[in-house]
Amino acid sequence: MAERRMISRKIAEDDRFVDMHPVSKLLYFYLVLNADDDGFVGSVKMINFLTNADQSNYDELLENNLILEPTKSGVYVITDWYAQNKIEPKIYKATEYLSVRDLLFIKTNFAYTTNPDEKDIISPVDYWVKQGRDKKTPPEIQAQQYLEQFQETSKKVPRSVEETSKKVLAQNRLDKNRLDKSRLEQNRPDQTKKEKINIDKDNSTSTSSIYNNATTENKGNSGEKGGVDSGVNNQLDTNNNQDSINSLFNYLNGISTTDIPKDNKRLANVFDMLIHNGYEIEDIQLGIDNIMNVANQMPQYQNEQSLAKLLIQHLPEYTKQTLERSSSND
Repeated sequence: MAERRMISRKIAEDDRFVDMHPVSKLLYFYLVLNADDDGFVGSVKMINFLTNADQSNYDELLENNLILEPTKSGVYVITDWYAQNKIEPKIYKATEYLSVRDLLFIKTNFAYTTNPDEKDIISPVDYWVKQGRDKKTPPEIQAQQYLEQFQETSKKVPRSVEETSKKVLAQNRLDKNRLDKSRLEQNRPDQTKKEKINIDKDNSTSTSSIYNNATTENKGNSGEKGGVDSGVNNQLDTNNNQDSINSLFNYLNGISTTDIPKDNKRLANVFDMLIHNGYEIEDIQLGIDNIMNVANQMPQYQNEQSLAKLLIQHLPEYTKQTLERSSSND
């Protein structure tokens, strides 16, 4: 471990630091001094002995965002580590707590965060470290480079899940058959109009009666009858879309270790938008497959919130790319 570490005056003279208890300030200095080259501290017993610090001092550092929430194994992360320290590549030694680093993101001010939804994130820390811990290139350019690399990675495995996984192929066919069967049943000639508009069981009788009366009274009036038929068709389209949306949620949760609830309105709206734009269910599923290929390689997307956000942001683009590749192959 290095014998010297740096602390920025910008941190040490900031109001959040100056107002802290003296023991909390001393604790911070010792944590920085004992951190590894990535700013992680895995053992604090000696530090506690030297500083006489207790849990309240750690809580104060946490409240002021000077450290991150410790892991269950007691690993502490210095939030502003890279904002203060620069370790040359030839002497840099990666942390032994790689599973902790997998959960972190680097921000434009080179501070750590565990929240993937923050707007000023450059990239996951693992990617940033592998790219050389670059602090010279403007953060905005680095963020764009990461986004391009993320998209390029997904293009290298087009339709790979569909081509290699019998399980996914079977699920694709099953979902398509269910959808086709549902549409066939809804459009059977022998199916009554009462069955088509039987949405609410309690109101089915009155709804059917209203429809039949309107049809009888306006048999010769195509304009009014068309209005009734249009309303029924719109309701059927809504029901079909909802069935398709539910099918897409089932498909997604069937190939993911993370369950995203069907009441996620933002993701449901993305599914609905794609269906309205004319994409087939299997096209959307292939878009999901390509995103999951990338997400499965990145631990930070292995939770419900992050995965849902990734799908909301990129599914339209990936579905379009999948369809274009399919058309060019044909």
